[in-house]
Amino acid sequence: EFVEGGDYLIEINGRVLNIYGQGALRFVDRPWNPAKAGDVISVKLTHLPFESLVPVLDKIKLRFPNAEHFSFSETGIYCLGQLNALSDLQGLTSLTIEPEGNPIFGKEWRSYAIYRLSHWGLKVINSVQITESEIAASESELKGLSDLVIRCLPDSLLEPLVARLDLGQTVKEEAREWLQSAQPAVRSVVAKEALQWKINKREDAALKQKGKAYLYSIIDSAVSAILKLRLLREEWPAILHEIIRDTLVDYSHIDTYMKQCMSQIKL
Repeated sequence: EFVEGGDYLIEINGRVLNIYGQGALRFVDRPWNPAKAGDVISVKLTHLPFESLVPVLDKIKLRFPNAEHFSFSETGIYCLGQLNALSDLQGLTSLTIEPEGNPIFGKEWRSYAIYRLSHWGLKVINSVQITESEIAASESELKGLSDLVIRCLPDSLLEPLVARLDLGQTVKEEAREWLQSAQPAVRSVVAKEALQWKINKREDAALKQKGKAYLYSIIDSAVSAILKLRLLREEWPAILHEIIRDTLVDYSHIDTYMKQCMSQIKL
């Protein structure tokens, strides 16, 4: 069973779903033969722009519910944040990211993938089994990220996230209060699921611009403070000398000094 065009192909070949070319994404949601779709356990994604692929990941999982092995080739995966989008593939047990067309391959991404996706069942990355020690190491390495997410996530985003994960929060409890008393493992899952990949480029550009402006203001303040401290360090000996001299002069003529102080008070 397949659909093909001039530059795309989507087909079920045994227990493998092959999706090649951006045009093939239009047919993910077509009415596939239920028996054949149910037999699919592996999905190979090739020559697809990642931004176009993200919106259909949940559809792939819906149409092919038993798919658990996913391979990405020439899909433009270049940063860790994009791995967050793969959380839509709940039940993912095996992940392969080919070096062709995926710049992230030259980076240290395995630890983050384990941290972000292992709680959904990820067991193998690029044909290498994930060990318990790797899971523990990734949790330890990125624990600070989890803590930061929980502290910084606005209530408007935290409430629906906890509700969506269905973690047992009672109706009367606020999500943030409930998380404070929840098990560390539960807080960790919430923090991980809060890490999402946003594909709104305009919004992303605006946030980057705002972040740059804020960073520049911090840098300007820091530079100004450093210059002032440097000036103070250079001038301090002279300033200290004047303070000591004036103090000694005042105390050597204490009566005159007291009269001046009293006259200032009266004024």
